[in-house]
Amino acid sequence: MLKMKTMKAIKQITLTSAMVAVSVCLSSCSDFFEVTPSNTIEESDFYKNREDLNASAIGMYESLAQESHKFLLWGDARADMVTTGQLDPDPYINEFVVNNVSINNPYTNYAGIYRTIARCNRQMEKVYKVKALDAKIADRDASAFYGEALLLRAVCYYQLLRTYTTFPIITTDFAEQISYVNASGETVTEPTLSLNSDQIRSIYKMPVNQQEVWTLVYNDVLTALGMIPVNYQWNGQALAAKERYGRVSQPLAATYAAEIALWLGEYQTASSFCDLPIRNANHTLGTSGTWFNQFSASSATGHSMFLLGYQYVNSFETNRLQEFTSPVRADGGKYYLKPVSSVVRPLFKDDVSLTDADIRAQASYKVVAGDTAIWKYIGLDNVLSMRRPYESSASWHIMRSADAYLLKALADLMLNNYASSFNFINMVREARGLVILDKLTFPYTNREVMDKLIFDERAREFAFEGRRWYDLMLRSKLNGRNMLADAVAVKYPVSDREAIRAKLQNEANWYIPIDPKKWE
Repeated sequence: MLKMKTMKAIKQITLTSAMVAVSVCLSSCSDFFEVTPSNTIEESDFYKNREDLNASAIGMYESLAQESHKFLLWGDARADMVTTGQLDPDPYINEFVVNNVSINNPYTNYAGIYRTIARCNRQMEKVYKVKALDAKIADRDASAFYGEALLLRAVCYYQLLRTYTTFPIITTDFAEQISYVNASGETVTEPTLSLNSDQIRSIYKMPVNQQEVWTLVYNDVLTALGMIPVNYQWNGQALAAKERYGRVSQPLAATYAAEIALWLGEYQTASSFCDLPIRNANHTLGTSGTWFNQFSASSATGHSMFLLGYQYVNSFETNRLQEFTSPVRADGGKYYLKPVSSVVRPLFKDDVSLTDADIRAQASYKVVAGDTAIWKYIGLDNVLSMRRPYESSASWHIMRSADAYLLKALADLMLNNYASSFNFINMVREARGLVILDKLTFPYTNREVMDKLIFDERAREFAFEGRRWYDLMLRSKLNGRNMLADAVAVKYPVSDREAIRAKLQNEANWYIPIDPKKWE
């Protein structure tokens, strides 16, 4: 079902001038791999002890944090729940809304993801060298730092894998030396600076097939799962909420392993992996009353598993989510994107509870100054208090605790374990303020009904968090038929629906295009 084409390219972010030289060699790809040293620290003065490793690890996340608005475009603007908010839409934003993204659209630029990948590769290269210099670094510490970088890199490739058909795979740090297979079939290692640009380009290699890429990501997640200790404290101290939820962890690795296993059809494995985060007391569903805190606070609550956090106070860390979603111009809002009311309102109407008890219905979207707006990134509560102008610091959640419960429900459904699947759905419903569904009256043994129930629950739980497009892809795969085309077509005017449905029947159009000249 997935038609992934990948290639290996050579490009890396580092603290050294050597990598800057390599970036010049690859000037044809400069738009996607622009290298700017993050600071002027000489490497000879760095990578000496645990504190340096920890600082380097935190730096891995920084470049990814600048990409949240793109994730909103990639995973939501193209799907059924989001449309443009402007009467005269921004042309590049609107390309995502109308599912006609051009190869020159600036929001297709995935350079930030590759900066993170590059820093992850660099960290993995340095971990055990630093361990040899610092006797205070235990074996479990070194493994944790290595596993953290490996898992974060896998998270990045997983995002790319479901979004693009063509993208480079980089699994080694090429700052100092480069390993490749030469014309004689021998694996050789040479200093990077000894190669000219033509030699570097000649090392590009396509994976054998799409499955190879999925296997790479899956294996990396499983390896990281075995390396990161449970509830590991990266700096050896009690962590602030932002650092705790802003770094990858073993429960996160297990949840990612479960989701990838679902894509690969390994349902029993997926179900089993979900048990680890579900049983972890640090990652709970929380309560209805605290659900919105994960967006309104400067860090997170127990709802989160991994987020990109921002802190405006003192550090002035912001994202572009307020700009993209607020209809209030005085606050810096450009109202690029808004909910599709005809899709969202029925979705959040619970025919069983018959109340407004669902905290997600109160906090995911609202009418602001006469306009329907995505509320998660501009609100400070679930009533009407808004963020101050230009202080967009709402967290971007990459994975939350509810993922494990709903993935468990989905895996168990695929295993025909209807009772268990139904039970985990009810756990999420109860935690969000809804009435528990009754086995005696609800047709929980009907696969089609349960499938819709689970994906509707995911739509409510993760609305406007960059998930919906990929959920529709996964649902199509699990059901063996294209369900994405029908779902997305609903948001368009009646006169346009058949054309968009026909376009999305071709799964090649599920992916964001890239200018092929980038990889010549």
